Amino acid sequence: MLASTSYATKMQYRSKHEADPTKLTDIFDSTHYRSLRETLITIDAEELPTWFFSNPRDIALGLSSDGFGPFKHCTKTAWPIILFNYNLPPEEWFLKRNIISIGVVPGPKKPCDFDSFLWPLVQELLQLEIGVSAFDAITKAVFLLHAYLIIVFGDIPAILMIMCMKGHNC
Repeated sequence: MLASTSYATKMQYRSKHEADPTKLTDIFDSTHYRSLRETLITIDAEELPTWFFSNPRDIALGLSSDGFGPFKHCTKTAWPIILFNYNLPPEEWFLKRNIISIGVVPGPKKPCDFDSFLWPLVQELLQLEIGVSAFDAITKAVFLLHAYLIIVFGDIPAILMIMCMKGHNC
């Protein structure tokens, strides 16, 4: 997305967002995001020499999953795993063309070990925290791109599965 001039321009939304401390109008107004901006990145107990979102090109991501029955009269389920790019303007966060589809966990029932499906994503997210080389179409330069998962959401069964909890009645 940063290699395209039009998308790179749209991706500046996060860095240009001005928070109003009296209102909560955006995910970037949250105390969680504001506290991350004042936190050094730590991976495997090693503190990196950079803060979360210290570069205006750093990307904020959200993860979601939810089980659904793909067929009308069937008891089979599927669990998509999707990422949302919060660097885009809010009206574009959830548009189909901007959703990053990670994969679909197949049925016939909900997965016993959802972590095994999330593990490759976790490894890539850790690499993105450390940084990967990317091209910025606006500056026409290669830079170290960082992306951070700032929110995980879904319905109660999906969140319970992601958090490895037994059930909503515990």
